[in-house]
Amino acid sequence: MLRQLNRDEYMQYLDSAYELALDMSRSCYPTYADGLKTREDFDAHAARPFQRDNYTMLLYEEDGEPLGLIQFYVLKDDKYVQPDIFCIKKNYGRAVREFVEYLRGLYPGYELHFGVSHTNKGAVEALESLGFQREEVSLVGVMRFEEYAPLPETAETVRVTRENFSPFAALHAQWDDSMYWNSARLLEALDDWNIYMVQKGGTASAAVYFRYVDGSMEIFGVDFEDDRFNAEDFRTLMVRALNQSKADGMKNMTFFHEDETHPAVESVGIRTIDTYYGHKLTL
Repeated sequence: MLRQLNRDEYMQYLDSAYELALDMSRSCYPTYADGLKTREDFDAHAARPFQRDNYTMLLYEEDGEPLGLIQFYVLKDDKYVQPDIFCIKKNYGRAVREFVEYLRGLYPGYELHFGVSHTNKGAVEALESLGFQREEVSLVGVMRFEEYAPLPETAETVRVTRENFSPFAALHAQWDDSMYWNSARLLEALDDWNIYMVQKGGTASAAVYFRYVDGSMEIFGVDFEDDRFNAEDFRTLMVRALNQSKADGMKNMTFFHEDETHPAVESVGIRTIDTYYGHKLTL
């Protein structure tokens, strides 16, 4: 059973929910088991439904027993739904199924995105049985910038601005139909992003795009010409991104990356902690 919680109710479940959030097999992404986020971060995140209209907090119960908290947000203009707290003590798969049915009654036609650790077997089995598409499998890398010494930059990169956005847009166009942060949205929100590209012959051969949130840096993607991985360009962009983030006073970073990039990722000091499964379903 799912029941919406008000401001006075949800606080009594925070301690148990946070304990579950530290266990990747009983929670969802964003994870609090990464060694970067704190209890204070979790509490601030859990308060969002009582500060923002598009967030909702639910209690999951079975036979009157409280088993965990579920928080999700909705982007109505994009018909997009995603849980960002899903901490369940037991019967995780059953909770997932009830949550999907709950959302179907409220947001038919919306696209539900659900990210979990590969260790959360209950979630993975339930999502697959419900017909979710696994749209992403990524290694999860993390770093504390206090432990990072800036590396030498061996090749030149160019910061992407509104004035020189076109070469990046041409490179990123290959992803415009398959990801939320397409070229149009990135351009519209460019003040909130850091984008660097490697240019060869007047065109962008590779680019990295990342942003800062509450002292954390997250790389959302690294694009390559014709989607062909280039190890040299990749390391050039990673060093530029890390050096800039360190200079800007960031505390830590997260990077979802693929197997082929793993050696280069490790070479710049990023530690891999998990394998992430990203799923989506049209409700």
